[in-house]
Amino acid sequence: MSVLDLLPHCVSGVYFLYHSDFDQWQFGKLSALRETALALQGGYQYYYMGYYIHSCTKMRYKGDYSPQHVLDPESYEWNPLNGELRTLLDKKSYVSLARERRRKENASTQSGGGLKYAEGSQPEDEDKLDEYPFPTAAEAGEAVSNGTSLFDLKVPGLMTVEEIEEQLDLGTMPIKVGGRMAEAQDLVSWDGSTFRDSRTAKGIISRPIKNLPESVNVSPDATTAEIYEEIAKASKFSIHRLRVTKGSDGSAIPNGGDMTVHDTGVRNKSAVDVKDLGPQISWRTVFVVEYLGPLLIHPLMYLARPVIYGTSAPASSLQKLTLLMCVIHFAKREFETFFVHRFSSATMPIQNIYKNSGYYWIMSGLNLAYWTYGPNSPAARPSNPLLTSLGVALFAIGEICNYSTHMTLKNLRRAGTTDRGIPQGLGFNLVTCPNYMFEAIAWIGVALVNWSLSTVLFITFAVGQMGVWAWKKERRYRKEFGDKYKRKRYAILPGLW
Repeated sequence: MSVLDLLPHCVSGVYFLYHSDFDQWQFGKLSALRETALALQGGYQYYYMGYYIHSCTKMRYKGDYSPQHVLDPESYEWNPLNGELRTLLDKKSYVSLARERRRKENASTQSGGGLKYAEGSQPEDEDKLDEYPFPTAAEAGEAVSNGTSLFDLKVPGLMTVEEIEEQLDLGTMPIKVGGRMAEAQDLVSWDGSTFRDSRTAKGIISRPIKNLPESVNVSPDATTAEIYEEIAKASKFSIHRLRVTKGSDGSAIPNGGDMTVHDTGVRNKSAVDVKDLGPQISWRTVFVVEYLGPLLIHPLMYLARPVIYGTSAPASSLQKLTLLMCVIHFAKREFETFFVHRFSSATMPIQNIYKNSGYYWIMSGLNLAYWTYGPNSPAARPSNPLLTSLGVALFAIGEICNYSTHMTLKNLRRAGTTDRGIPQGLGFNLVTCPNYMFEAIAWIGVALVNWSLSTVLFITFAVGQMGVWAWKKERRYRKEFGDKYKRKRYAILPGLW
């Protein structure tokens, strides 16, 4: 009996069991040949035979197959299991070709420089393994049973705590709940979640999708969008309410035309999980509504000054200038929503429109307008020409450069696709998201014009939220592009954050 893992690009042999009476027939080798054929027929790139233990007869047979590669425990490079590596494995219980190369380089440097060791002294023994606290598997297993963390074992190939914290967003890690996938953050908010919210663990358990088919049939060469189309057709559900993930690892299957079913690693009879995302609304609609609020609130409150504040005094030049700047900013936002922005997802949960619109309508609309256009507002006083000119200049620079970065981001993605490129150009060599940086600069310009604490309060909240988004994007860039991406030290504000 053979047990296999079928991974996206690899056939992995887990176990092969047969009765000892049939040893002479070497069924293990027959199974290895069959599994190799399976990898070729299925279009897999690799056949992984599992751990190779040179000193164990039952494991050593894996070296009879070629070309065979072994993972270096220190550099994580794949090295061919050839004469050099075999010779070292015959002599030592621990072998790292990366370490051996360092030894040769050090020896060459020392001999070339004429260095000599005093009698009785030796060069540093690079084969010492003091950093590995449990040299045998039995000792390590016992330590783990007694509560030792896997991270303390320093297992080759296992990510360190620092690497996990830097590269993975643990708050959104998928966790299987009731046979479906939820995010880790849903469990934190368990007590505050409701059965009516399908995005939470409670909602997943309580709201199965009616008419969900047991299986759908799609060609390996079909696009992943066809998976969604078949499920939606059978369940009579909107495609935009569906989230499909692989049952093997919980990774999302995109709803798009750029990736085939085979590319995702889904194979014949693979299991997928389907989640109801709840009522949806288009991203574009949400953007239009949230920016429309302050775009209308500022002119209306400006015109209603006699009613709101009980004054007939004319507005000051700074109040008029603030009104103009706010209208320009949000009119630009609406223009970009219709003609510039391309959204990787078509929709978002409908309740987001209340959260997003509430924030913009209250913080940048009512809050900003009420404290700016009143007769006692700092903006009602005479202007300081120097500060006002500086504010206008910062606003203009911020808005123009912000628009430029949005155009850069637009041109990275082909129309109708969700693919991304590495952004280059104005500001992208300084921070991860220069569009957020330039928007902050523009609002600092507004603050220098109206001198209102309400503007400072809005900037503080806005920069805080944009900073969180920027760091998430930095982590995504690092994960998506790897070494091709130049990591940024600051996500939004150079030298600060």
